[in-house]
Amino acid sequence: MLILLVALVLRAWAALVLPIDFDEPIYVDAALGYARALRAGDVGEVLNPAHNREHPPLVKLLYAAGAMGLGDAANATSVLYTSRAISVVAGVGAVAAAGWAFGPLAAGLLAIHTLTVKYSAQAYLEALPLLALLLALGAARRPHMGWLVVVGLGVAAASKLTYPLILAPAVLALLGWRQGRTLGLLILAGLVFLGLSPSLWPDPPARIAAMLGFHAAYTQSAAVETANYPWLQPIIWLATSPATTWHPEVFFYPGLDGLIFFFALAGIPLAWREPERRWLVIGLLGGLLILLVWPTKWPQYTLPLVPLVVALADPAIRRLVARLRAWDDYWGWSRVMLPHPPRYAWIAVGLFASFVAGMYIYGMAGVALGSIGWSQIAPASLPLPSGSLNALLVMPDGRMAIAGDGGVAVGQANGPWQALPNPGVGRVQALVRDQGGHLWAGGSDGLAEWDGHRWQTQTGAGRMITALVVDARGQLWVASQRGVRIRTADGRGWQNLDAVGDAVVLSIAMQGEVAWLGGMGQVWRIEAGAVRRFAGAEGFGSAGVSDILVDAHGQVWAATLGDGLAHWDGAAWFWMTPANSGLPSAIVTALGSSGANQLWVGTGRPLEVGGRLARYDGHYWRQYLPRNSGFSGAEPTVIQLGSDRQLWIGTRSGGIERYQP
Repeated sequence: MLILLVALVLRAWAALVLPIDFDEPIYVDAALGYARALRAGDVGEVLNPAHNREHPPLVKLLYAAGAMGLGDAANATSVLYTSRAISVVAGVGAVAAAGWAFGPLAAGLLAIHTLTVKYSAQAYLEALPLLALLLALGAARRPHMGWLVVVGLGVAAASKLTYPLILAPAVLALLGWRQGRTLGLLILAGLVFLGLSPSLWPDPPARIAAMLGFHAAYTQSAAVETANYPWLQPIIWLATSPATTWHPEVFFYPGLDGLIFFFALAGIPLAWREPERRWLVIGLLGGLLILLVWPTKWPQYTLPLVPLVVALADPAIRRLVARLRAWDDYWGWSRVMLPHPPRYAWIAVGLFASFVAGMYIYGMAGVALGSIGWSQIAPASLPLPSGSLNALLVMPDGRMAIAGDGGVAVGQANGPWQALPNPGVGRVQALVRDQGGHLWAGGSDGLAEWDGHRWQTQTGAGRMITALVVDARGQLWVASQRGVRIRTADGRGWQNLDAVGDAVVLSIAMQGEVAWLGGMGQVWRIEAGAVRRFAGAEGFGSAGVSDILVDAHGQVWAATLGDGLAHWDGAAWFWMTPANSGLPSAIVTALGSSGANQLWVGTGRPLEVGGRLARYDGHYWRQYLPRNSGFSGAEPTVIQLGSDRQLWIGTRSGGIERYQP
């Protein structure tokens, strides 16, 4: 029970803290596709999946069941964590199965094996086949449990083909060829595999051939060639603890993977002397040979061999411990060399250690729980050159358009991203989509229109453009550092907004037929030609109004770059500053909303690089910091709710932050 508790804690902690790994979005997207099809009763999508057809479907269908359980809350982030929870359960089950098959010491070694912890805590395909194969190996050593061998091998194959292929030498050596029993078990396991793989049902031979053909072709792919791992890389994965280097924030204990592998090598001659355990040696060496020959050498490919490694390490460790005990009994060195403090000293040390451990666990748990729902899209993952992201725009097809110092791109969180040609307007500051479906980009050198094929520079809009908006009549409002110009809905002409003259205008928001404009220490409200100006008398100082937001209740919020946050309730302005509220800083750089009473505020730091993010629910403020959430601490520049109901936060230096509220 202690070993299972350790396995659960380590995997649950990893599931909470590990960043999104390379293949997780692929499997999550596949699970979401299955879930949508199952809700709609679309059997065709289950039989002919659109995504990730190179792997059997069983694990993805299991993740899809978790997605269906979430109902309307199912999206990329929530399904990711649900799928990770399913993996954790299967991973802990694999540790229990290792205890049943090989004994508690082998289970303990598997529980703390860092590479196994990592991949059985992520939304990968590894945990379920690992559990199934351990059950099959344990059952093969017991009489009258052939049915579990069949089920285990079939489930493993229906989860990921590499597991039965890599462990084929172990399975064949363990089962033997007595009276054709092995052939019968393998045929039945194949039928279980087909029964649990609906994507193969329409044409099993052709689809299995296509699946194997994909993996053969993948060995020559750009990803494999770029990785350029040496031929002995599988041994390196097993003989080291790479996960501790990749994720030091997750693995707070020293990785013992290499030491376990060393004991496994020492256990090979011990196992070979016992005929009933020789299959472990054949399985490990045969599986290693397969991995050494196969060109694709991802670290998770070595996981099928880890059960054999811990099973071989078990007797070597036991023999070493027995030898040390015998020496100690003879020489009595522990009685001479080790201290023997009184009981009260042990109690004091225990209390102090418990206090330190408690504080450490409390801090780490706060970070882990606060990180749930957060993910980042690093600047290197975006097709734009590094620089500030200044605008986000949700497209009709659900994709997000992003703009910044390096141009404009369109894509999804998990890719692919498409960089549009350079609009030729300098640093892009604003994006908007008109009623005709055309995208407009405004920047330091003017305005350009994207018609779906090319950018067309627009004259008459001016330069140094800061904000764009389309009103209810289809007119394009263009704010700049020299006033506002309005393009008529038919596109035939431009007109100046005389109400603001040549004043600097930094932000625009529409409230039905009412336009709100933010300038330097002033705000204009324009309705049916009537203009009302708010300035010093209403509390505005000299700071620029960087953003204006009209919330779900029709209330107007004005962000300023030094005076704090102003709130218009229809009759008067009310001010929030760090002195009278939980506003993190008076330098407010971005505003957004994720629903009623959910105002999101991005702020800058007056004397430091970076920024802060806060949420206001109408009564209380909550700050999101690197120490209590997954927010990186980069300065927010724009906040937008995506079509996936996730908050997208563009930053000045850290790419895009995404959060599931």
